[in-house]
Amino acid sequence: MRCGGDNDDDRHHRRIPCFEDIDKARWKRYYSDDDDEVDLDQPRSVLEALHIARCDSIIQYDPKKDARVFTRVCNINIAGFDLDRESKAGLGPLLKDATPETMRFRATVSANVISVKVIESDWGYPVSIYGTVVARDIIDFRCVSLFRREREDPQIINSAEDMLTLTGPCRGLLVLDFIYFEFNLKVKGDPDEDFSKGVIEDRAFGNKPITIDLPSRLSIVELVFQPVDCPVAASLLVNILNGPPNAPFIGKISAGTRNIETHIILYDGRATKGNRILVGDGGSIPLSRNMVVVPSPRWYKIEGIFVHICFFDDDEDEGTHVTILHPDEEHVCTHGPYELQVKVAWNFILSSPRAKHIGTRSFLLPPFYACPNYNS
Repeated sequence: MRCGGDNDDDRHHRRIPCFEDIDKARWKRYYSDDDDEVDLDQPRSVLEALHIARCDSIIQYDPKKDARVFTRVCNINIAGFDLDRESKAGLGPLLKDATPETMRFRATVSANVISVKVIESDWGYPVSIYGTVVARDIIDFRCVSLFRREREDPQIINSAEDMLTLTGPCRGLLVLDFIYFEFNLKVKGDPDEDFSKGVIEDRAFGNKPITIDLPSRLSIVELVFQPVDCPVAASLLVNILNGPPNAPFIGKISAGTRNIETHIILYDGRATKGNRILVGDGGSIPLSRNMVVVPSPRWYKIEGIFVHICFFDDDEDEGTHVTILHPDEEHVCTHGPYELQVKVAWNFILSSPRAKHIGTRSFLLPPFYACPNYNS
């Protein structure tokens, strides 16, 4: 039984991080990322040689492609770069705390990761998957986790239509040109095997969903994302004010704009099966991810911004639809036997500050390594 209370709101706001290095008196374009992994003041020739050696270490033979491929992102000089370090960047300030500086450094494009599916499996179905899927962006090229499961807690994929249960990103992705996704998934078996390993990249142009595939190892994985112009982050919390006691919430919750086809899944009680978390009166629904990126009609104004939330049961053609328009921060609705309270925190997605090392490392790429080919 998961019980809620006053602390639920506290948890909601605590998991909305802000940039810690923003100096309110003077806006900082860059922040320290503790980039002490290598001395970037060494001669360029040394750093280029270290980068080439590091690239050689992340190239592996992929039997599905019958080729040697990069298995990690290397679009910046990765000499001594910790490819496993989590991004420290978070969401920007709340919209209600807007200043001329925050308006100046608003991101122009972000993206929602709509789904990740295993559309082909050499193991067949069902298959037990664990490992990581991360995104990387120009803010710091660090890991922004989308999916992370240990071997003891794999996700069982029963068909090509099943989605991986994503838990991120926890912040808006900054998209200036390309966006990068890195896969390291394994199949649990006897013995375990690499299931999907590699990198996919794509340009984030337009406002329609973009589908990209990663054929590798024992599978073909499909990722769908959608670019969002003039983006704002909407972080959601769903409380149950009244409902059946000691019973799991077995519906599905999605959020986005009014185009439901581009919604992201925040919660799917049907996918949890025997691990459903009980939610009672006054409790909160344990969303697998709680942030969705929504557009604003004008980059230079904070108006006309809304988030659309849908609650479904078995029939996805029907359900309860809720629209919250900024600056409103909550809405109470009824869905079946439940009285639900939806809360939203509106945050800027910013293009600054960025990690100090990014510009330097981008400049230090050797010739012929500026545009790595992740496909072969």
